[in-house]
Amino acid sequence: MSQHPSPSGKLIISRDGPVTTITLNRPEVHNALDREVSAELNRAVKDIDVDRQCRIVVIRGAGDTFCAGDDIKEFTTWSGEDGLWQLRQYQETVNIISNLVPVTIAAVDGICTGGGLELTLVCDFVIATHRSRWGMPEINWAITPGWGGTGRLAKFAGRRKAKEWNLIGALFSAATAERHDLVNRLCEPEALGEQVDGLIEVLLDKSPATLLCTKYFLDKGADLDMWSSLAFEGAPPREPFGAGIRDFTHRQTRDARRRLVTNFWQD
Repeated sequence: MSQHPSPSGKLIISRDGPVTTITLNRPEVHNALDREVSAELNRAVKDIDVDRQCRIVVIRGAGDTFCAGDDIKEFTTWSGEDGLWQLRQYQETVNIISNLVPVTIAAVDGICTGGGLELTLVCDFVIATHRSRWGMPEINWAITPGWGGTGRLAKFAGRRKAKEWNLIGALFSAATAERHDLVNRLCEPEALGEQVDGLIEVLLDKSPATLLCTKYFLDKGADLDMWSSLAFEGAPPREPFGAGIRDFTHRQTRDARRRLVTNFWQD
């Protein structure tokens, strides 16, 4: 495994074969995103976007916390132009993540609020600990969400809950996050790494081309009417048609894949 801290040291990029891990590294402030780390995160996801060898991206926070969103202390130093520039960079970052070819996994422990929660909304999978705390508290600082906390959040949890969380600004539990489709899996803090590794093992066992196409169908078809979304499923696969089926009918490959997923996340 190779590990490369960003110039500021506030972001750590780790590479283990086809898996890239981005670690937000400001645990003393709940990994809040100041201008430096925001710019470095933007550059990191741009690099991943053109990395043909990367198949999985994990986003996590250092220490026992994920991300508290924007670094509020910086706001007093921003001009109006600074705020607009920062907002556009944030939106560019999450838009790139939402369109990445690799499958993305958010590993969430501790605080996951504001921009941190918005980061999870553009990941394909979210695994969180039971002790994680979620919320959109921007309204308490007299600011509005900027990364999707209104639009994207409403698509996951519905308009009613999105209004509740944004207009009241209270934090809510991991169980509530799971109940409203923000989380795939809850676990104990000490099991978070194991759960992420297990999911990575399952995903890497799949055909890369089929995984890419299926993820694309799901992402793009979800915002279309039913008949338009079905057109995606009629698109030709990225590898010779039937290659995956022939591989699956090979008994050893078929049985190995079935064993790997038979009871995965089925408890």
